Amino acid sequence: MSVEIIVSASTSPFAELTANERGLRAIERLAEIFKIPSLPEGLRVLAASESGINDLYMNLNRQFQDGKLSQKTKLIIGLGVAAAAGCADMTVYFAQAAQAAGRTREETIEAVAIAFVCGIYNGYYRFRSQVPADMRAVYEAFRAPFNANTFVKPALPVAEMESICIAVSSANNCSKCVEGHMVKGKAEGLTDEQIDEIIKCGAVAAAAARITSALSPAPASA
Repeated sequence: MSVEIIVSASTSPFAELTANERGLRAIERLAEIFKIPSLPEGLRVLAASESGINDLYMNLNRQFQDGKLSQKTKLIIGLGVAAAAGCADMTVYFAQAAQAAGRTREETIEAVAIAFVCGIYNGYYRFRSQVPADMRAVYEAFRAPFNANTFVKPALPVAEMESICIAVSSANNCSKCVEGHMVKGKAEGLTDEQIDEIIKCGAVAAAAARITSALSPAPASA
Protein backbone atom coordinates (compact mmCIF):
# COMPACT_ATOMS: atom_id res chain seq x y z
CA MET A 1 0.00 0.00 0.00
CA SER A 2 1.30 3.48 -0.83
CA VAL A 3 -0.11 6.96 -0.61
CA GLU A 4 0.74 10.12 -2.50
CA ILE A 5 2.23 12.92 -0.43
CA ILE A 6 0.44 16.01 -1.68
CA VAL A 7 2.76 19.00 -2.10
CA SER A 8 0.91 22.18 -2.99
CA ALA A 9 3.88 23.82 -4.74
CA SER A 10 3.97 22.15 -8.16
CA THR A 11 7.63 23.03 -8.66
CA SER A 12 8.73 21.19 -5.51
CA PRO A 13 11.33 18.47 -6.15
CA PHE A 14 9.39 16.37 -3.63
CA ALA A 15 6.07 16.49 -5.52
CA GLU A 16 4.51 13.09 -6.21
CA LEU A 17 6.65 11.24 -3.66
CA THR A 18 4.91 8.34 -1.96
CA ALA A 19 5.00 6.87 1.54
CA ASN A 20 5.02 3.12 1.98
CA GLU A 21 2.94 1.20 4.49
CA ARG A 22 5.57 1.36 7.24
CA GLY A 23 5.83 5.12 6.81
CA LEU A 24 2.08 5.47 7.11
CA ARG A 25 2.11 3.40 10.31
CA ALA A 26 4.65 5.80 11.80
CA ILE A 27 2.32 8.72 11.01
CA GLU A 28 -0.59 6.84 12.63
CA ARG A 29 1.48 6.16 15.76
CA LEU A 30 2.36 9.82 16.07
CA ALA A 31 -1.33 10.66 15.88
CA GLU A 32 -2.04 8.14 18.65
CA ILE A 33 0.79 9.33 20.91
CA PHE A 34 -0.01 13.04 20.78
CA LYS A 35 -3.73 12.80 20.00
CA ILE A 36 -3.40 14.98 16.90
CA PRO A 37 -4.97 13.60 13.69
CA SER A 38 -2.54 15.21 11.24
CA LEU A 39 1.10 16.16 10.81
CA PRO A 40 2.54 19.41 9.45
CA GLU A 41 2.90 19.17 5.68
CA GLY A 42 6.70 19.21 5.88
CA LEU A 43 6.70 16.09 8.03
CA ARG A 44 4.22 14.38 5.73
CA VAL A 45 6.74 14.93 2.94
CA LEU A 46 9.39 13.33 5.16
CA ALA A 47 7.16 10.24 5.32
CA ALA A 48 8.38 9.39 1.82
CA SER A 49 11.60 8.37 3.57
CA GLU A 50 10.78 5.25 5.57
CA SER A 51 13.85 5.63 7.77
CA GLY A 52 13.34 9.38 8.17
CA ILE A 53 9.72 9.21 9.34
CA ASN A 54 10.47 6.28 11.65
CA ASP A 55 13.39 8.15 13.21
CA LEU A 56 11.05 11.10 13.73
CA TYR A 57 8.41 8.89 15.32
CA MET A 58 10.87 7.00 17.56
CA ASN A 59 12.64 10.14 18.79
CA LEU A 60 9.44 12.07 19.48
CA ASN A 61 7.94 9.04 21.19
CA ARG A 62 11.02 8.29 23.29
CA GLN A 63 11.91 11.82 24.36
CA PHE A 64 8.38 13.12 25.01
CA GLN A 65 7.10 10.33 27.24
CA ASP A 66 6.86 10.68 31.03
CA GLY A 67 10.28 10.32 32.65
CA LYS A 68 12.08 12.45 35.19
CA LEU A 69 9.88 15.18 33.73
CA SER A 70 6.22 14.76 32.80
CA GLN A 71 5.08 14.65 29.19
CA LYS A 72 3.05 17.81 29.87
CA THR A 73 6.21 19.69 30.78
CA LYS A 74 8.22 18.22 27.89
CA LEU A 75 5.60 19.30 25.36
CA ILE A 76 5.72 22.85 26.72
CA ILE A 77 9.51 22.76 26.31
CA GLY A 78 9.16 21.45 22.75
CA LEU A 79 6.68 24.22 22.01
CA GLY A 80 9.10 26.88 23.22
CA VAL A 81 11.95 25.47 21.13
CA ALA A 82 9.79 25.21 17.99
CA ALA A 83 8.64 28.81 18.43
CA ALA A 84 12.22 30.00 18.97
CA ALA A 85 13.21 28.19 15.77
CA GLY A 86 10.58 30.23 13.92
CA CYS A 87 8.66 27.20 12.62
CA ALA A 88 4.95 28.04 12.65
CA ASP A 89 3.80 24.52 11.74
CA MET A 90 5.73 22.81 14.56
CA THR A 91 4.75 25.56 16.99
CA VAL A 92 1.09 24.78 16.26
CA TYR A 93 1.79 21.03 16.42
CA PHE A 94 3.39 21.19 19.86
CA ALA A 95 0.73 23.62 21.11
CA GLN A 96 -2.00 21.21 20.04
CA ALA A 97 -0.16 18.26 21.59
CA ALA A 98 0.34 20.16 24.85
CA GLN A 99 -3.33 21.14 24.98
CA ALA A 100 -4.35 17.54 24.24
CA ALA A 101 -2.17 16.52 27.20
CA GLY A 102 -4.01 18.94 29.49
CA ARG A 103 -2.20 22.26 29.16
CA THR A 104 -4.33 25.38 28.77
CA ARG A 105 -4.21 27.79 25.84
CA GLU A 106 -2.89 30.41 28.24
CA GLU A 107 -0.01 28.14 29.29
CA THR A 108 0.95 27.40 25.69
CA ILE A 109 1.12 31.05 24.68
CA GLU A 110 3.19 31.79 27.80
CA ALA A 111 5.70 29.16 26.67
CA VAL A 112 5.98 31.01 23.36
CA ALA A 113 6.42 34.33 25.18
CA ILE A 114 9.19 32.86 27.34
CA ALA A 115 10.98 31.53 24.25
CA PHE A 116 10.71 34.96 22.61
CA VAL A 117 12.31 36.83 25.52
CA CYS A 118 14.91 34.12 26.03
CA GLY A 119 15.87 34.45 22.36
CA ILE A 120 16.60 38.16 22.81
CA TYR A 121 19.07 37.46 25.60
CA ASN A 122 20.55 34.52 23.69
CA GLY A 123 21.34 36.79 20.77
CA TYR A 124 23.02 39.39 22.97
CA TYR A 125 25.03 37.09 25.21
CA ARG A 126 26.05 34.84 22.33
CA PHE A 127 27.62 37.93 20.78
CA ARG A 128 29.56 38.59 23.97
CA SER A 129 31.04 35.11 23.83
CA GLN A 130 32.22 35.85 20.27
CA VAL A 131 34.03 39.08 21.14
CA PRO A 132 37.84 38.76 20.96
CA ALA A 133 39.44 38.33 24.37
CA ASP A 134 41.23 41.69 24.27
CA MET A 135 37.90 43.50 23.74
CA ARG A 136 35.76 41.45 26.11
CA ALA A 137 36.05 43.70 29.16
CA VAL A 138 34.68 46.65 27.20
CA TYR A 139 31.53 44.85 26.12
CA GLU A 140 30.97 43.10 29.43
CA ALA A 141 30.71 46.54 31.02
CA PHE A 142 27.63 47.34 28.94
CA ARG A 143 24.21 46.59 30.36
CA ALA A 144 21.56 44.48 28.64
CA PRO A 145 18.45 46.63 29.28
CA PHE A 146 15.89 44.38 27.62
CA ASN A 147 12.33 44.21 28.89
CA ALA A 148 11.67 40.84 30.56
CA ASN A 149 8.42 40.93 32.54
CA THR A 150 7.90 37.37 31.31
CA PHE A 151 10.83 36.35 33.53
CA VAL A 152 10.04 38.64 36.45
CA LYS A 153 6.39 37.62 36.73
CA PRO A 154 6.19 34.21 35.04
CA ALA A 155 2.74 32.77 34.38
CA LEU A 156 4.25 29.26 34.44
CA PRO A 157 6.00 27.66 37.42
CA VAL A 158 9.53 29.05 37.68
CA ALA A 159 11.15 25.62 37.26
CA GLU A 160 9.17 25.12 34.06
CA MET A 161 10.10 28.57 32.78
CA GLU A 162 13.77 27.81 33.42
CA SER A 163 13.37 24.45 31.66
CA ILE A 164 12.14 26.21 28.52
CA CYS A 165 15.00 28.70 28.74
CA ILE A 166 17.62 25.96 29.14
CA ALA A 167 16.36 24.17 26.01
CA VAL A 168 15.95 27.35 23.95
CA SER A 169 19.37 28.67 25.01
CA SER A 170 21.00 25.37 24.07
CA ALA A 171 19.25 25.35 20.68
CA ASN A 172 20.39 28.95 20.15
CA ASN A 173 23.97 28.02 21.14
CA CYS A 174 24.26 30.55 23.97
CA SER A 175 26.53 28.98 26.57
CA LYS A 176 26.25 31.87 29.04
CA CYS A 177 22.45 31.66 29.03
CA VAL A 178 22.52 27.87 29.34
CA GLU A 179 24.75 28.21 32.40
CA GLY A 180 22.64 30.93 33.99
CA HIS A 181 19.34 29.13 33.50
CA MET A 182 20.80 25.83 34.71
CA VAL A 183 21.88 27.53 37.95
CA LYS A 184 18.44 29.10 38.40
CA GLY A 185 16.69 25.86 37.45
CA LYS A 186 18.69 23.85 39.98
CA ALA A 187 17.81 26.44 42.63
CA GLU A 188 14.15 25.66 41.78
CA GLY A 189 14.73 21.93 42.24
CA LEU A 190 15.69 20.70 38.76
CA THR A 191 18.01 17.69 38.91
CA ASP A 192 20.84 16.78 36.54
CA GLU A 193 18.69 13.93 35.19
CA GLN A 194 15.83 16.33 34.47
CA ILE A 195 18.13 18.80 32.75
CA ASP A 196 19.44 15.96 30.57
CA GLU A 197 15.83 15.21 29.55
CA ILE A 198 15.23 18.91 28.86
CA ILE A 199 18.14 18.98 26.44
CA LYS A 200 17.09 15.72 24.75
CA CYS A 201 13.50 16.75 24.07
CA GLY A 202 14.68 20.23 23.06
CA ALA A 203 17.15 18.74 20.58
CA VAL A 204 14.42 16.63 18.96
CA ALA A 205 12.01 19.58 18.85
CA ALA A 206 14.64 21.84 17.25
CA ALA A 207 15.52 19.26 14.60
CA ALA A 208 11.85 18.58 13.86
CA ALA A 209 11.20 22.32 13.51
CA ARG A 210 14.11 22.76 11.10
CA ILE A 211 13.20 19.81 8.89
CA THR A 212 9.53 20.85 8.86
CA SER A 213 10.49 24.33 7.67
CA ALA A 214 12.86 22.89 5.07
CA LEU A 215 10.23 20.55 3.59
CA SER A 216 7.16 22.76 3.87
CA PRO A 217 5.89 23.77 0.43
CA ALA A 218 6.57 27.34 -0.58
CA PRO A 219 3.49 29.58 -0.99
CA ALA A 220 2.07 29.50 -4.50
CA SER A 221 3.08 33.13 -5.03
CA ALA A 222 6.76 32.46 -4.16
